[in-house]
Amino acid sequence: MKGHVASALRWRDLPAALWHWLRRGPGSAEDFRAAFARSLGLDPARDGELRLFGAGRAALHAFTASLELPPGAEVLLPGYTCVVVPNVFMHLGLRVRYVDIAPDDFNPTAAAISAAIGPATRLVVVPHNFGLVLEGLQALMASHPDVVFVEDAAHAWGSTDAQGRVAGTLGHAAFFSFEYSKPLTTGIGGALVIRDEALRARFAARMPALHAPSARAVVKQWLTLCWHRLTMSLPRAALRVLAALLRAPSRMLGVVAKTPDSEVAGDTQPDYRAGLHPLSAALGLMQARRFAEIHALRRAQAAGYDALLANLPGWERPARAAGAVLLRYPLRLPGAAARDAAIAALDAEDIVGGTWFDDVVHPRGSRRFGYAEGDCPNGERAARDVLNLPLGRHARLSAAQRAAVRAIAERHGGASA
Repeated sequence: MKGHVASALRWRDLPAALWHWLRRGPGSAEDFRAAFARSLGLDPARDGELRLFGAGRAALHAFTASLELPPGAEVLLPGYTCVVVPNVFMHLGLRVRYVDIAPDDFNPTAAAISAAIGPATRLVVVPHNFGLVLEGLQALMASHPDVVFVEDAAHAWGSTDAQGRVAGTLGHAAFFSFEYSKPLTTGIGGALVIRDEALRARFAARMPALHAPSARAVVKQWLTLCWHRLTMSLPRAALRVLAALLRAPSRMLGVVAKTPDSEVAGDTQPDYRAGLHPLSAALGLMQARRFAEIHALRRAQAAGYDALLANLPGWERPARAAGAVLLRYPLRLPGAAARDAAIAALDAEDIVGGTWFDDVVHPRGSRRFGYAEGDCPNGERAARDVLNLPLGRHARLSAAQRAAVRAIAERHGGASA
């Protein structure tokens, strides 16, 4: 299968990470922190600029809590995001409002964000969806000096803007995710970057005490990672047989690590105080050391899709900076029917056609905290029409698969259904 998970992970990274952890113990976390900082062009020695957490949402929660925003403060979010982001502000008791994405992009424009900022706005989450960097952040910060701008860099490890500046280092702060489907994965994990010195000092004084996840939780994450890595190795038929054999025992033993449905629905909170286990950090280190290779591969694969899908107006792809490192290759198809038909056709070729994000507040069926139907029509349209093609180490398409993608695009392009 050519899919979207464990996209930088090699089998040999697992024993290498285990050996590193056995030798370095808690020092593995500092090794990963330093390597990840270097991958962003940051100085690992700069105190407190980059910190590790048990999840990206935990990093965002800790940073927002440190701001101690006043009652009535408002947060602006993109009208195309993951549910864990608005849930952070719901759990902190903050009001949110959504800014629609551009009709030809998966992010809002800087101008749209600027126009949406009101007297109560104190924080803006700036998205880089799919690794497409939102341009114009420096001008936004200069125009609105009383607002804190936090980059959602969960999709954007290695991406740069049109001026070559690295995503995650552009705003006052940024958070990254190391979840299974992200460009670097530790199973579950995340990082917080704070570029503003005053906010960094403020955060240091209010940094929550983090606890290490339990051994059981780490084992579940590693087993889930192994399963995801296996899905990238087996042909579809073998994978379906294996999945059928393992589904019942894995559920009975509770060995699958995933976001609980109750958290998606907003009924429960995640553990925002969980830290990143040193063993998980060691696994991240194995990937962070290869950042140049990983980023170059993704750029080359995206350029390959550009050439493959040239002159097919029915499959629309947003413009991107030359330095963009895409998490997935995002397209807008001419309607949900065309998108669903294309996904079925891709599946027959052992290619997973993703549907991130399938809702303005992904996934479909979430509480959509603070969102009302019709608030962001461009985001709603994108959620209906989006198709992702896979990128990464395990997404190298054969010549036959490339030809099939082109044929599918020709067959399912054209006017909106």
